[in-house]
Formats: sequence, C-alpha cells, structure tokens
Amino acid sequence: MTDTIDAGTETAYHLKPGGDGAVMRIRDFELWYGKTQALFGIDMEIQRGQVTALIGPSGCGKSTLLRSLNRMNDLIDELRIDGTVEVGDLDIYGRGVDVIALRKRMGMVFQKPNPFAMSIYDNVVYPMRVDGVTKRSILDETCERALRSAALWDEVKDRLKESALSMSGGQQQRLCIARAIAADPEVLLMDEPCSALDPIATARIEDLIAELRGQYSIVIVTHNMQQAARVSDNTGFMYLGRLIEYGETDRIFTNPMRRQTHDYVTGRFG
Repeated sequence: MTDTIDAGTETAYHLKPGGDGAVMRIRDFELWYGKTQALFGIDMEIQRGQVTALIGPSGCGKSTLLRSLNRMNDLIDELRIDGTVEVGDLDIYGRGVDVIALRKRMGMVFQKPNPFAMSIYDNVVYPMRVDGVTKRSILDETCERALRSAALWDEVKDRLKESALSMSGGQQQRLCIARAIAADPEVLLMDEPCSALDPIATARIEDLIAELRGQYSIVIVTHNMQQAARVSDNTGFMYLGRLIEYGETDRIFTNPMRRQTHDYVTGRFG
C-alpha cells in the first residue's frame, strides 16, 4: 500500500522498503533555521542492516536531514524542530536525552577526510579512550577489528605509529570510517564520503560500504545518482526540503511514481 503526505501540488509516494525492520523511524519531522524552514514533514523508516541513500539537487535538505539524525544541527543558533526521530524506543529529541551517548550510537563520516593529527592507532581508538578505556589489550583488539572492518588493516598494520596525515586521501577516509565504527554504533551516517576522492579511492569506499552492509545500518547522502544505485538498498529523493519519494532503490531508478523523481533520475534537472 502507498502512504501519502502533503507535498505541495502532488502526492508524495512512500512505499515501505523491505528489510528486517526499522532501526530508525522519522515521523513528520520539520526543521527551521530561525524563520526559514529547511525540512517539511519528513516521514520515513531506516531499515536495519541496509544502506539507505538520500539523493537530490544541492540545497534540497539531504545533509540537513542526515545531521539531524545525530543532532549535529543542535550547534546552530535559532534551530527549531518539530516531529520525532526514534532510534529503538528512544525519541532522540525527547527531553533529557544524553546527546553524547546518542552520538556514540550514530557514527558519522564527513564529506572530507578529517583524521586527527595523531598516529593511525590513536585515531582509531580515540572513541574508546574518550569512554575511559585504558586497557591496552582492549584497545589493540578494537584497533585491529575496526581497521579490518574498514578494509585497511593489511595496508597499515606495520605503520600504526605513523601519523594519520601521512596517508592518502582514500586511506584517510577509510581511517575515518574505522574510527566511526570502533565504538560499534547502531547506525553509520555518511555525508558525501566520496566527493573529495578520486575514482579509484571512490571504488574502494563503495566496496567497503557493500562489505559493511548487514553489520551496520548505513545512511549515505550522495550527489552521485550512479553511486546511490550501486550501493544502496533503499533511496529517498529530496527536493526543496521535502522527501518526494522513498522506496527500494531499483524501483526509484527504474519505475518512479513521481514525475519529479523521474525527471531527476533521468537528468532533466538537478
């Protein structure tokens, strides 16, 4: 059955994606920067263990929505939100929510690699040390597990004491992914993680996303529609702050139900 919301002059289509159940539920979520409304009535479920892509033209609200999922937008003055975002039984915008604890459950990878000016090893175990973990055996195990998960262990296992800044751009981004998953988050958020990388490094990141599928629930913002088609199970098309259409990726790209979605994925605008 098709769920509908008011999205202007036409009906927005939201077919519930297949999966093992929702890890996150977004209900009638709206966001304002001062008097300017940036998100309108976002209603979607992020499926557990799957990759969800957010696509749409620049300025459509993709990154704003992504950053709302771990409350990074809280740092912006005059921010106001309405609606709910639930992770399990937790309404993340509910009163008394521990935002630091929430962000440990929601790993974040940014557009440009941002390794810390410290060793490769210290970058990976940084979240553990922030949590007060000091036992070397636990830190060593975490470092190896995270680097293996990020398909980086074999490349750097003999260089762990070297500065992370000496790595290539693609390696730095995979290091940032390793750091994000070191604390074993429930959800991994990626904000255009390949936009600053060359095609070879981009392919490595896409392969890594495929390997992480099932271990983590991944939400990726991408301006590259071909990338969304390659890596994601479900895709949401956003336009002017609204979620226009959301469903299984194959259907969004081959049989969209909204004219705006069809025009975007066929390159008629954007």
